[in-house]
Amino acid sequence: MLKNKWTVLVLIQVIISLVSGILLSKMSLIGRIGVSTVYTEYGFMKHWYKGFATVLAIQLLLIAILWIVKRITSYKNFSLVNLILIILGLLGLIYTFYDFTQTSHKYMNSQFHAGGYLFWAGWFITCLYFFFARVKPKPITIENTPKETIETTSNL
Repeated sequence: MLKNKWTVLVLIQVIISLVSGILLSKMSLIGRIGVSTVYTEYGFMKHWYKGFATVLAIQLLLIAILWIVKRITSYKNFSLVNLILIILGLLGLIYTFYDFTQTSHKYMNSQFHAGGYLFWAGWFITCLYFFFARVKPKPITIENTPKETIETTSNL
């Protein structure tokens, strides 16, 4: 049915983004008033489909970045980039927890908070998925290969 591993990852992210978008739109009355009057840049969260689209766009961008890095660099460099993204995700999760417990966002309801945490869960799923997923490496061109290497491999 779902033979392509990338289809599975994207489908997982679509589901996570959909649920996250719905939960983010379930903000409290105080939150709706704040988003409508003071923090208008977050108005997209009042509508589930806009929250869904935003979260999905970020998750797909993360997938694209990791896929490109894994395809064009060595495993060591890819692992470093992926580790940096995991650390950024952990910092984002810690800041989200702080924000939801220590600032005025604590008055948003638990469904809204769950939507924020779900975003970070999707982030970590993508990063961990790429540690195990195989990506076809960029083909090695003869022009960039030293002459000694070509002669050595042709003698084998």
